[in-house]
Amino acid sequence: MGDMRKASGGLVVVLGLLGAGCGSVSDNHPTPNLVPGGGIGSGKINGYLNVYVTDDDTRAPIMGASVRVGPSANSMPCEALTDSTGLATFDPQSCKSLNGPVTVTASDSGYAPSTWIGADGANMTMTIRAMHPTPVDTATVSGTIAGWESLPAPATGHNTIAIIAASQAPNLGDRGNNLTQPMRDIAVAGSAVTTSIPANACVRGALVDDCNWQLVTRTGLQAHYAIIVDDDQNGTPNDMTDDVLTVAGWALDTGLNLTAGQTVVSEMLTMVAAGDMQPFTVSFPTLPAGMSYLASYPEINLGDAGRIAIVFPVLGASLTMTRVPKIGASTTGGLAGGTYDLLAAAQATKDLNEPASLVWLHGVDVSKTVAVPAWLPPPTAIMAAGGTYGFTPVTGATLHSAEIKNPDGSRAWSVTIFDGSTSFTLPGVTPDPLVGGTDTLTISALQIPGVDLGNVAFDDAQQALTALSSDQITFTH
Repeated sequence: MGDMRKASGGLVVVLGLLGAGCGSVSDNHPTPNLVPGGGIGSGKINGYLNVYVTDDDTRAPIMGASVRVGPSANSMPCEALTDSTGLATFDPQSCKSLNGPVTVTASDSGYAPSTWIGADGANMTMTIRAMHPTPVDTATVSGTIAGWESLPAPATGHNTIAIIAASQAPNLGDRGNNLTQPMRDIAVAGSAVTTSIPANACVRGALVDDCNWQLVTRTGLQAHYAIIVDDDQNGTPNDMTDDVLTVAGWALDTGLNLTAGQTVVSEMLTMVAAGDMQPFTVSFPTLPAGMSYLASYPEINLGDAGRIAIVFPVLGASLTMTRVPKIGASTTGGLAGGTYDLLAAAQATKDLNEPASLVWLHGVDVSKTVAVPAWLPPPTAIMAAGGTYGFTPVTGATLHSAEIKNPDGSRAWSVTIFDGSTSFTLPGVTPDPLVGGTDTLTISALQIPGVDLGNVAFDDAQQALTALSSDQITFTH
């Protein structure tokens, strides 16, 4: 079903940056406190600083990572390596005149460095992303949809199709939210011929009828769901580009908790009755300058079980209403306690991600039209020259971030700006993580109402994010 983070190129870096350190402070020396997902806290820096470094993907502490305290121009910064718990400590003996705010860089072989500019918390947990991350833990599930065989036969020239997916992990940047599904072969009626369809699909038509789906899914708490559509082939059965798809129903299975390598068979998705569906209507503001494409997705937020991302149909200028399962309805009780969210994204064109602006509305009331507020404009005047990077900030943004990508699209460096700086340089790291060639610099602006940048758990802040905008340039390194 795709990963919502693709709605904005800048969202990827943000999600890895958005956990808080709250350890007690005694004589200015804070108790070390590792925060899964990253964070900052324990009051302002006053002579002492604890920095944990963890893997951005697995969240495991990294031993032997380098932590550098000081701006890039400082020829004698404070430096330390993390111990077996991922902790590097700085005190008046090892780092004289240590007071915040400071610039901190965490790096290690095989990882893209992360730099925080203007951070002021005596406890920090920084995450860095592996350049070649380990495979995502997955489980494999197979099953069917109860009552599939009783659905009305599709009209001539139509197919009934169901796409099965798992709720997305609460952390939007979780790689388990973007798993590739395999294909499977199904028999063509009246012949020995088979045809291939996505493994996580059911299809019913004149020549095929199969609902033995298979799903590669993430681990942890989750729900599984199917969106059932009527596919009008529009008289061209061999050309899907002009097909007209209409939602015909839903099926659900909730309360699941899967472990790495687990195989589940005979899972049964239960149809949602028509009376347990309700309309979800959205209105949109005028698109920002330089953007012509709009895509919006309702979500059912299930807390620790993640979010059911309703990516079909895509809502936009020409389609502003869909139908979604009622929360807590009698036949969808597994959704009790959930809430409705809305993710709306504007970008340059359908195929060009930048510039982009994203709005995330939490806990919306679907009994009335959900109005998307004004878009957050993207940063402007982005530049990269002679090792200096700069931009014009977005008024009203809580903070800005930067991500530099190598020519192959991999992250080379991430930067989070806490103090309002609008230009920066990067310290020397060996080996240089920036590969020669055409690199990409993306600048993002974030709105996180109520967040305290000196005492923040980034996982919590991520859930409070309401808007993000970004733009990018390419430069030669």
